[in-house]
Amino acid sequence: MRCFVVLFLGLATLGYAPEARACSCMKLTPSEGLTSSYAVFTGEVTEIEKNKATRFGGLEVTLRVKQMWKGEPAEELKVHTAGSSAACGYSFAKGVTYLVYAFRDEADPLRVSLCSRTAPVDKAKKDLDFLGEPKHRFEEPNSRRGNCSASPISSESGGLGWMMLSLVGAALTVRRIV
Repeated sequence: MRCFVVLFLGLATLGYAPEARACSCMKLTPSEGLTSSYAVFTGEVTEIEKNKATRFGGLEVTLRVKQMWKGEPAEELKVHTAGSSAACGYSFAKGVTYLVYAFRDEADPLRVSLCSRTAPVDKAKKDLDFLGEPKHRFEEPNSRRGNCSASPISSESGGLGWMMLSLVGAALTVRRIV
């Protein structure tokens, strides 16, 4: 009978498994995140692919930089992260803009993990308020001005103005002839 009790207790303990966490880290304040990071910037993810640049694998994420508080200014940066959250990898999504806190070491030029304060911009208000004005801003591709005209009238409305002027001129010419 004792054997059955011991066997039952042994099997019961096998069935109980507390939540396993391979990645655990201390939560940083915005100040600690800024101080401990090599680069801090906002950027939109344009590409996510397997990291072939280092022997550690994971993912290489390309971001179009919008604002930069710390680091070497660049319009585009690539960061590396582990391939899973269990290994502290950060899950980026293409097309989303993030506030990125990137670390640097010998293995990776720029590395992002779950332990950094990296977050989508819409969830990083506290950090953005703390960071204040960025040191560098990069223009949005759609906000660049294409024409160098000093006139506030766009080329489309300018064409319409010429057409109206031509019609008025034609009407005056026809009226003089008649």
